[in-house]
Amino acid sequence: MNETILMIAGLAGVMLIIVLYIAVKDRETSRKLAMMEAGIDGMNQEIFKLSKEIDRMKKELREELMRMELEQRHEGGETSEQVINRKLQPFVLQVQHLQEQIDAIHAELQERVEKLDGKVRQVAFAAEHSAPDEQKILQLHAQGLDSETIAKQLRLGKGEVELVLKFSKIHA
Repeated sequence: MNETILMIAGLAGVMLIIVLYIAVKDRETSRKLAMMEAGIDGMNQEIFKLSKEIDRMKKELREELMRMELEQRHEGGETSEQVINRKLQPFVLQVQHLQEQIDAIHAELQERVEKLDGKVRQVAFAAEHSAPDEQKILQLHAQGLDSETIAKQLRLGKGEVELVLKFSKIHA
């Protein structure tokens, strides 16, 4: 029984030491976290001050630039707009040159389209005028002539005559 009590007392002592160790570490961690929070707050305040200072400096620079521009205008110097226009002039010239090239290509393409349109109209015109040949082929066939005789009479190819006859039978 004594041994059991001694074991329980030993375990209780070990547990007490562990609890004390955890409590000390917890306090130490809490203290470090508090110090970190204070440091972060300090940095946030510095960042805020710096951003205010940057805003103030930007405002001063804008005012200084406006003042310098006014002085230049009074002295007959270039304004910032004139400087920008002068610096952009090479780019404007390049854009104008590209526009001229695009216009030339557009004109060439327009000319090609017109030529193609003319050729399409010629083909359509030829197709429209071939219709009388089809009518003649059908009339001669109705009279009982064979495709070879019709081809000789109309000075057409035998295959063309046969094709017209086949299409007319499909459509009839």
